[in-house]
Amino acid sequence: MEEKSLEFFEKYEIEVTGSVKARGAFRIDTEQGPLLLLPYSGSENRAVFEQSVLRQLAEQGFLVDEYVANKEGTYVTQDEFGDSFLMKRWYYGEECNIKKPEQALQAVRHLAALHTALTGLGAGGELLPGAVQKSLPELFEKRNRELRRVRAFLREKKRKAYFETVYINVFPEFYEKAEQALEAARREGCEELLEEAVAEGRVCHGTYTHHNLLTRYDGSLVTVNFDKACLGVQISDFYLFFRKLMEKTGWNRELAEQLMAAYSSVRKTETREWKVFYLLLSYPEKFWKITNSYHNGKKSWIPQKTTEKLLAVKEQEAEKEALLRDVVEKWCR
Repeated sequence: MEEKSLEFFEKYEIEVTGSVKARGAFRIDTEQGPLLLLPYSGSENRAVFEQSVLRQLAEQGFLVDEYVANKEGTYVTQDEFGDSFLMKRWYYGEECNIKKPEQALQAVRHLAALHTALTGLGAGGELLPGAVQKSLPELFEKRNRELRRVRAFLREKKRKAYFETVYINVFPEFYEKAEQALEAARREGCEELLEEAVAEGRVCHGTYTHHNLLTRYDGSLVTVNFDKACLGVQISDFYLFFRKLMEKTGWNRELAEQLMAAYSSVRKTETREWKVFYLLLSYPEKFWKITNSYHNGKKSWIPQKTTEKLLAVKEQEAEKEALLRDVVEKWCR
């Protein structure tokens, strides 16, 4: 992103004292505190929805990166080249260190508190109809079609790279689990739980990971980057955080129990939600992500790291199955 002209900043009610590039954005120093200016590809309506989520949290005492309106009262601002940008409040802090169990547990309790606060927003989905989560059967069906598409492509390919040979060999095991998860999602009536969540205006962060959690000097947490927020079943946020942490800790069963207990200690969680959590975890998402990356990447050169990821997923599958059986299942009863 090129340096922004002073003329651009005149579109806001701010006094700029300095700026520095930061990961594809600009951190802006102002008399009102630090701000972040970043490119934005969404619509004004989408920005309004995101800001309504942020405002609801801020009003309840949460630290979030609220959006700053320009002088025209809108959030999306175009520069002289027609490119769109968004300005938001920013904070000084470090990414939450989930390698430390106490910080991981703090992050989970924080998420449960966020979910409790994020209820009653756009109930029924009328605030922004497009910001509604896919149902599990719909999500799993789409992913399974993509898996079959890649399998069909590789079956027809005569000369296969090492990654492709490994992929074809492990495909039956992972695809069977993907189909089992889809059938289970249909049986459990996941659509009904989603409909209730939308009717009650329950909002998910969408990408709740340690990258979107800042720990300030006093230990307080700031939640940022709500650009994937949607109405939906909130346990999906916990699933994403949980899965990524489990992958980094070898599917540690003791830690898994602590994380689930920490979440439910702050937010009362129905058995139906834990069943959704189980289904999300049982689906071979990491295998699908590798598949998706391969499908959308260059076939002439496959990075060694992609093969390493595939082999790692295969190696961890038994540990994941044990965790599902020994820990997660009992929360679904």
